[in-house]
Amino acid sequence: MDASTLLIFHSYYRWVVLLAMLFQLAWLWWNNRCQTVFLQKHFYIVLGLSILYDIQLLIGFLLYFHSPLVDAFLQNVGLGIKNRQLRFFGLEHASVMSVALLLSNIVAFRCAKKVGQQHVFRYVLRWYIAIYLLVLSSVPWSFSPLTSRPSFR
Repeated sequence: MDASTLLIFHSYYRWVVLLAMLFQLAWLWWNNRCQTVFLQKHFYIVLGLSILYDIQLLIGFLLYFHSPLVDAFLQNVGLGIKNRQLRFFGLEHASVMSVALLLSNIVAFRCAKKVGQQHVFRYVLRWYIAIYLLVLSSVPWSFSPLTSRPSFR
């Protein structure tokens, strides 16, 4: 696949991920509010959403290694750090998203040990709020002063 195809797919798939994030936050909040006991089926929902996010990360990694912006950044990192666009896509976006998804996977797999317990939804909700704030801070929004990209390609 070429970079432009990966970029389009990555860009549109982000909306699937953002909708899934909204669903997950509402679902976690509701179950926390109802003090639901965390069951195996709940773990599968958390794991499934984590896999959905991992697919976006995989597409992002493929794009990272085919992107002309990243190539320009890596050709001369010293100059790339001084250029906002190159620094964002060559370093910041990839780093923050990778950390966020690593944390998401850690939380998801820790949930496996918490099946049958109460107050797991509070634990997961707190973590995912922090994770989603990381994700939202690193999305190249069309309105962002740091790096503006179209919402739809």
